[in-house]
Amino acid sequence: MKAKDIAQLLNAQYHGSEDIEITGISSIEKAQKHQLTFLSNKKYEKFLSSTDAACIIVDKSIDIKQYPDKAFIICDDAYFCFAKVVKTLFDNAKREPKISDKATIDKSATVDKTCTIEDFVFIEENVEIGENSIIMPFVYIGKDTKIGKNCIIYPSVTIRENCFIGNNVIIHSGSVIGSDGFGYAHTKDNKHIKIPQIGNVVIEDDVEIGSNVSIDRAALDSTIIKKGAKIDNLVQIAHNVVIGENTIVVAQTGISGSSKIGNNVILAGQTGIAGHLEIADGVIITAKSGVGSSIKKAGVYSGIPIYEHKKWLRSSAVTPKLSDMYKKLKELEKKIEELENNDRD
Repeated sequence: MKAKDIAQLLNAQYHGSEDIEITGISSIEKAQKHQLTFLSNKKYEKFLSSTDAACIIVDKSIDIKQYPDKAFIICDDAYFCFAKVVKTLFDNAKREPKISDKATIDKSATVDKTCTIEDFVFIEENVEIGENSIIMPFVYIGKDTKIGKNCIIYPSVTIRENCFIGNNVIIHSGSVIGSDGFGYAHTKDNKHIKIPQIGNVVIEDDVEIGSNVSIDRAALDSTIIKKGAKIDNLVQIAHNVVIGENTIVVAQTGISGSSKIGNNVILAGQTGIAGHLEIADGVIITAKSGVGSSIKKAGVYSGIPIYEHKKWLRSSAVTPKLSDMYKKLKELEKKIEELENNDRD
């Protein structure tokens, strides 16, 4: 594809030769002739003069006059434009519509004719799958589950019974949607009696779920992942949890039962959220933090237990000095004791 045509696709300004052709995409450091690259982080601006890329997507803030031998696509947000190009030109998930003879589909299921159902998919009773959705090999879909339009379900995903998946949802390999919540009644003799989990999981539109994620069904109602949320790999979401719109949950985070996470929240890697808590809209929780109480206002929080990030930074700066401070404190105590003894004498 010609570079100028890519600029037109992005509704962006093009500066360069009309004849430049693009055959691939690469990073700005490693791009070769005929490849497209981008610059969104000024830390990498030093590579502009040395890159071999045929064309570079840049923000309007870049002074391209310094590089008269380069071709540029100039836009408001280089990273967003780069993402759009990759999605448009290199969508590896595309499949020709087909339903494999090796798939097992119950007669009561409704699968749109534009879908792709690959080998060894197992679809139970009364399942509905919408237009242009792709179900890859070894996926299990339980009875009464509904999957919307333009979804991609990667190999070895399990979607249990009576779940609802919206439109444009991506679920990566190994994830389990609708597994039983961890609910037990405890007897006086310390036995654990399983409580049947009869709710479901609702995943709204434009959600992406990484690989090996577990999202438990609610005990009675719904575990809900709201529109636009993005869940990284290896995340545990317990029963009755609600994840707000456009919230990001990063790898190895665990969210205990019945907690409510607001909109536009970021939970960084290995965050732990206790049960029955509420996290306000716009909260950012940094990596390896432990949340044991509700957070009622937006801001950045860190630590175990959690508190405001600025205070946590000050505390963290003091921690390496505690040993020396302790020694000085003991010396002062000794001197005070000596002075008191001298006064008594």
